[in-house]
Amino acid sequence: MSQSRRDFIRYVVAGSIASGCPIDRALLEEPGGAAQTPLVEGEHFAVCHQVRDGHSFPKPDATRKADVVIVGGGVSGLSAAYFLKGKDWLLLEKEDHFGGNAYQEEYEGHIFGTGAAYGYRGDTGDQLAKEIGLDMPLINMPDPVLDNGRYAPDIWRTGINDLPYSKEVVASFKKYRDDIMKIDIKKNMAELDQEPFSKYLASYAPEVTKLWDAYGPSNWGAFSEDTSALIGIGDTQYLVQGLDDQRVILPGGLGCITHKLVEVLKPHYGERLLGDATVVAVVPDKDEVRVTYSQGDKITTVTARVVLMCTAKYITSRLVTGLPSEQKQAMRRTRYAPYPMINMIFDKPVYRKGYDNWCPGKTFTDFIVADWTIRNNPAYKPKYNILTFYTPLRESERSILLDETACKTLAAKALKDFQGLLPEFNVDPVEIRIYRRGHPMFMAVPGQYTKNRMIASKPMDRIFFGNSDSGGPESLTSEAVRISHAGVEWANLVLAGKPGAADLAEKALTEVVL
Repeated sequence: MSQSRRDFIRYVVAGSIASGCPIDRALLEEPGGAAQTPLVEGEHFAVCHQVRDGHSFPKPDATRKADVVIVGGGVSGLSAAYFLKGKDWLLLEKEDHFGGNAYQEEYEGHIFGTGAAYGYRGDTGDQLAKEIGLDMPLINMPDPVLDNGRYAPDIWRTGINDLPYSKEVVASFKKYRDDIMKIDIKKNMAELDQEPFSKYLASYAPEVTKLWDAYGPSNWGAFSEDTSALIGIGDTQYLVQGLDDQRVILPGGLGCITHKLVEVLKPHYGERLLGDATVVAVVPDKDEVRVTYSQGDKITTVTARVVLMCTAKYITSRLVTGLPSEQKQAMRRTRYAPYPMINMIFDKPVYRKGYDNWCPGKTFTDFIVADWTIRNNPAYKPKYNILTFYTPLRESERSILLDETACKTLAAKALKDFQGLLPEFNVDPVEIRIYRRGHPMFMAVPGQYTKNRMIASKPMDRIFFGNSDSGGPESLTSEAVRISHAGVEWANLVLAGKPGAADLAEKALTEVVL
């Protein structure tokens, strides 16, 4: 693509990097501490690096009390707040908006997502959506693949003979499918979760691995060599069995749920939803937990009877003091994929043949049609065709997200790859929006599901560790909601001084969701 052509397109770069913390550093210096370099306006991630590196922040005396403090305003924290209706709670979110990784945006009235592409009919996310007044329609479309200049409408079932590969490679896909379906994953769960998925791909055509090295990073943050065989085999079986026909969504992805939760909560609990409130310390004591956070030009400490940590474990391990050594190590062993999301906004119809379209070997792994489930509504007259490109990176590429120019270059490469897929795609968008996140999705590496998360997620006396990385086996909105509901039940038992909180938490963590 020529430089002049790239310059014609408007690029918008946004998103949280390395937990982007908008804090004035001067507020965070301990008395007598050394002066530090002034904070540069823009994407603020330096303070979170200070948290990572063990910087000690001032902790003023508490000026506020709450029965429950929720740390994190993504789907986990917002659903916890919803389930705590009638209780005395306070939610602290570091960003100036709520939603976390399930966050919706819009362009001139057209809604699109920045992650969390879909849920499933009847899962905990769908149940919550219905309870708050959302009806997410079925996607009703198997996943196609676009490769070698061809479009194949169904990868694993009726369209397997139409895959854009040679007869020999198609035969290898069929053999892989048939072999994998013979494996009993529930019987062999512990063993499979200790092995890399690549072991089960090695004897088939390289195109099989190529496809999974698109699907895996997009869905669970890891390439095949870093993926638990339990996850790879389980997802193969689910696709072959056609269980993906239960997928549901609205424009905005599962950000439609967090957006609606904020609408539901704000009229009654607006003063309890604190944005731009960056937690820097969570200190448990015998009868309370002290939570220190920065908001605007002020640092505040609030005391809570219990705390629900609805943050990723890599953050949690650096905020909570007094963690058992083994638990802290388990939290820090949890790995996270860097994950930019790219939305391309076209002012003319470009593509509406499939919802989630896989493009192995490209800068992006797959792209979705943002308005897929409402496209045929009689009253719907779209002006724009918005396509959302999933562009997970390897851990070694995380630094790309720290530089705006590098992000724009990545988006330009994604556009070039898209335009080369099929001749009709050689169209320029009017705008490209890049939403960058440094650590949004935990990686489904060997041992994470059956071993590591069990150690990392065990509650302390007054602190419950929520978030989707307490569940699994993949990073799912439904698991964030399920674990949050369990966290609220746990909190109610602790607040009431009733027995059973530990058993309830253990049951929630050991529930098999495969």
